[in-house]
Amino acid sequence: MKMLDHLKARRTVRKFKPEPIPQPVLDAIFEAAMWAPSHGNSQPWEFVVIGPATRGKLLKIFQAKADELLADPELPQPRRAALLALQEDFGGAPFMVAVLSRPPAEDIEKIENPLSAATAVQNMTLAAWDAGVAAVWLTLGLAPPVRPLLGVPEGASVVALLAMGYPVEVPPAPPREPYASRLREVP
Repeated sequence: MKMLDHLKARRTVRKFKPEPIPQPVLDAIFEAAMWAPSHGNSQPWEFVVIGPATRGKLLKIFQAKADELLADPELPQPRRAALLALQEDFGGAPFMVAVLSRPPAEDIEKIENPLSAATAVQNMTLAAWDAGVAAVWLTLGLAPPVRPLLGVPEGASVVALLAMGYPVEVPPAPPREPYASRLREVP
């Protein structure tokens, strides 16, 4: 598959089969992350695999926030459906991992480290998709109660919480604007 076709084929999935992801597939996903671009090849990321006890605590935090959002009658239907699917044990994803960016050593790294870690997340989701594994990128890690559960060092950022597994179904591609609508030139 050509790279652009692969990028266009990847989907965010919120309902997963219970089948575990084999270790060689997980190894390939983590290896792909390590090849993400980073400033000065600094590789400022860390992966935290989430076990059952922590997952249960994270789920309670997620469910409380989801209940709060679902109480809004103006919440758009696609967002409502996404929250409802994830409220059921993160869509049944058999594997969860947090991606952290390390604390900055200098001011510029406050921006560079999380951006570099985000490229690692993208590589992970693309490598996963290539192996038939889907993911949903959650921002639950931004919630302050999550930091101690994940053992996040002072100054580090939780860039993503990924719930991963084999998809129950693959949703259709969402609409995308043409790139020209986001392109401008300067003299």
